Amino acid sequence: MVELLEAKYTSPSGKEFTFLWEKVSKKTGLKTGIFTFPDIDGAYVQHHGGGPVSFPIACIFNGEDHAKKADAFEQSLLERGTGELQHPIYGIKKVIPTGDISRENDLIKSLNESQISITFTETITGEAVELEAVTADQLEEDYDDFVEGAASDFTESLEIDNIGETLVLQSTLNEETTLLNGNLSWLVASDRNKFADFLGAVKELKDNIKKLLNKTESFVVGALNVARLVLRIMRTPSRAITGLLEKVKGYTQLITQIVNQFCNDPFGINNIKNQFATTRLVLTGAVASIAVGSALNISENASNNSKSNADKTNNTRARGNDVLSRESAMAIAMQIQYLLNVVQTFEDNKIGTNNFIDTNADSYFLLIKLVQNSIKLIQNASFSLPMQQTIKLDKNRNIIELCAELYGSVDNFYIDRLINDNNLNIDEFEIIPMGKEVVYYVQSA
Repeated sequence: MVELLEAKYTSPSGKEFTFLWEKVSKKTGLKTGIFTFPDIDGAYVQHHGGGPVSFPIACIFNGEDHAKKADAFEQSLLERGTGELQHPIYGIKKVIPTGDISRENDLIKSLNESQISITFTETITGEAVELEAVTADQLEEDYDDFVEGAASDFTESLEIDNIGETLVLQSTLNEETTLLNGNLSWLVASDRNKFADFLGAVKELKDNIKKLLNKTESFVVGALNVARLVLRIMRTPSRAITGLLEKVKGYTQLITQIVNQFCNDPFGINNIKNQFATTRLVLTGAVASIAVGSALNISENASNNSKSNADKTNNTRARGNDVLSRESAMAIAMQIQYLLNVVQTFEDNKIGTNNFIDTNADSYFLLIKLVQNSIKLIQNASFSLPMQQTIKLDKNRNIIELCAELYGSVDNFYIDRLINDNNLNIDEFEIIPMGKEVVYYVQSA
């Protein structure tokens, strides 16, 4: 029989809180990497040990002063530093509250009870963990290597024996150019210089696609020019001033459309191989562009945030209208990994279905390295970004009073942030009603 302990949390400042509970759980992450390769069935899996260990728990306070106890506990969860959780089953752990704070008050079934749900995550104590460093310059060099590798793979993969196959190749490239323009042009529309560069590259690409039939120029040179222009077109929006989340959305839509649109193969083995080469060029180029663009964007934002924490003009926006928090940065990193997996699955399925050997896959390994380094840079930068917190109001709150409590200031900057981040309507500008979930941001320690 398991001997249960008293459930207790000690905050970084030393305040102790005991609470009731109904059920508890434990989650342990695994640090693994899964890699698939075009010419090999199965996957190569790397296991790097255990990841974060977390303890989700609903903390229950009852009695006549339950609300005051819950208020004090909720405030203790906002303290920076390492606390101590005496878990009723798993013992004493050094923890930091993570995720959202959720508070519930059932005024019918549990009138004298307040419940706060929170996840405590065990933290490493002792010496600080040194993360593998990845610089912006290194990432740019990796991207340049990928561009040359992808252009070379594309050119070497093409097999043209007659004018009919050239026409099919041109048709495929023109379709993909239309998709690029339709999915990415709006991301640069607000940036005059990048928009002009984008449109110029699209026009130049269309001209170079036409020249593939021009016998006066080497076909290899023409194909290289086409590949580099395709990659240039995809790079430009990823570096624009548009909101980062909008850019991720745009590139995700592009990849999804291409995967769906090019599921049927044309007639003829050469046409199949050529379509695969053009599709792979666009898909890998899209992943590479959004991975590097996002990583550099987040790194720049984190650097600016660290340099001007005390400057109220720094509103931690991702060079657009998105609030960039540690959670949103890591969500972007996960989406980049997801997009890489989509491309890997698409390539493996096409090669398996059509039963041909892909002998030009150097860019594949360069892309994996590029994505890995992009995610490392995002992870490193995320520690300088604020953390998102969510609370559920247990009573009507005055917006000025709430702003002072959450941000320690009633400056218009913070009041405006509270209004914008929670999409408050005009009736809520003064009083925010009980039961509403409010999002705010806490600067990382």
